[in-house]
Amino acid sequence: IDVPEWFFSETAVLAKMSSVRIKLICRQILLKLTGKGLNLEKINKLTTSKRLNFSNSDAKAIIAGLEFILGNAAKHDVEAEVLQEELMQLGLPQDTCVAICKGYQGKKEEMKQYFLQESLKLPRLKGCDWRVDYLISSSDIQSLRKPSIRLQLAYENTLAEDKRLETVSFEMNPEKFRVFVNELKVARDLMKDM
Repeated sequence: IDVPEWFFSETAVLAKMSSVRIKLICRQILLKLTGKGLNLEKINKLTTSKRLNFSNSDAKAIIAGLEFILGNAAKHDVEAEVLQEELMQLGLPQDTCVAICKGYQGKKEEMKQYFLQESLKLPRLKGCDWRVDYLISSSDIQSLRKPSIRLQLAYENTLAEDKRLETVSFEMNPEKFRVFVNELKVARDLMKDM
């Protein structure tokens, strides 16, 4: 992962903290990254001290930096040892790196599961039925004589608890159908290139 510029300035703030405080803050961040919420009161207690003299923006920087480290490491399935080496190369003290990586190692799989659960899920197409009707006339127009394409798509609703099959039907004229087919081809070609 390319490290964003803002993170480099936050490493100086992280480096000022003791490994024990970092470990305790990491616990709170890991709770957030596993869907259990973030206790800002605890983090504020850990970041406010006469000796440390951290501002409110420093506390936010610590949260953002640790969340960035832990979240991206889990998303990219980074091993704890590799993460530790990378953090040391960024200039963090070894005991701070060890504290971060111990918490990460224990919650890595839980974070990955939570991210998978919370990621965008699109409906899966399960079937497509179509028919072409030739309209001769209607109640409004005596002589119509135009083809009409009717599509019915069946998809699995991934947002519903039971993931039931749902259908959507629509009708279009031949011109719109040609545009529709061409746009689907373009989308398919773009997906092939990914």
